[in-house]
Order: sequence, then structure tokens, then C-alpha cells
Amino acid sequence: MDDELLDLVDRNDQVIGTINRMDYSRLLSEKLGYIRAADMFIINSKGQIYTPIRTSDKTIAPNGLDYSVGGHVESGEDYMSTIIREAQEELNLSISESEVDQIAKTTSDELRYIRCIYLMRSDKTPIFNPKDFVSAQWLSPIDVIGKIDSGHPAKTNLRETLLILQDYLRNH
Repeated sequence: MDDELLDLVDRNDQVIGTINRMDYSRLLSEKLGYIRAADMFIINSKGQIYTPIRTSDKTIAPNGLDYSVGGHVESGEDYMSTIIREAQEELNLSISESEVDQIAKTTSDELRYIRCIYLMRSDKTPIFNPKDFVSAQWLSPIDVIGKIDSGHPAKTNLRETLLILQDYLRNH
């Protein structure tokens, strides 16, 4: 796990300090506050999500299904800059703010995360960074949920976020 410096925030997403990513277990046990993350789904015109599989050496969800793009919000950074940076790092994809819609902001008291969830519509298949992912495919949200329900490893909150995405898509 990289020792990134992250902003420590309160439940209202106000910065109250900083914490090293390596200190996440202390954050949980001592309930010091929350850290921020930004995740994005890329969805094509067929309603399929670009769904990568993480490398086996990842600390969080090795070999697991993942968001199209995602990462921790570093200290001094905002959610949107994180998504733009992570899209470049993980998918070699240059994107702008105008191509991305925020679809939700969630707080997990259990995981001590505040996350912004984004959506980008594109039919272009990204070229993933092999340091982050071993493969990727376009899958419907239902298919991704099915894989998770069948026991495929995945990011902890991916299933619940797919339900948020489905609700958003029904209403937009």
C-alpha cells in the first residue's frame, strides 16, 4: 500500500487534519474521522460498464472486480481532480470535467470513507495500466452483480454502488 498523504475529514466532509494511507487500520479502530475516495463508471451506449480486474498484488481486493476508475483523494486534492488523475494513471485516458457527471456522494461509517461516484459515457475501450489491472471487459451492471453474488472477489462497496448506478440510470 502506498503511503499517500490523505486529508482526514469529519462526517460533513470538512478537513480536520491529514493521515497516511498506511494508518487506515488506526483510522478504523480509533474512529479518527473519514478519508475520501472518488470512483467512476464508464458506460457504453449498450449500457455496459467497463469493468477491470485488479492485479493480484493489490492490498485491497486482489484479483477483484473494480470500478472503471477510482482512487483515494490525496491531501489538498478534490474529488474531480482525483478522477481526472486516476483516469490518466489507470486507463491512460485524458478526460475533462465536462465529460463526467457526479451521480452520488456516499458516506460509510463502517469503512470510514466519503466517496463521490461519477459516470462517464463512452464507447471507446480504454487501455488499462498493467500495474493496476490484469484484464477488463464490458459487462452490464446485472452481470457484474451476478459475478459478485457468485463469489468473485470485488471492491467491498462495488455491489451497493452498482445499485446506486442502476437507480441513477433509470431516472436520467
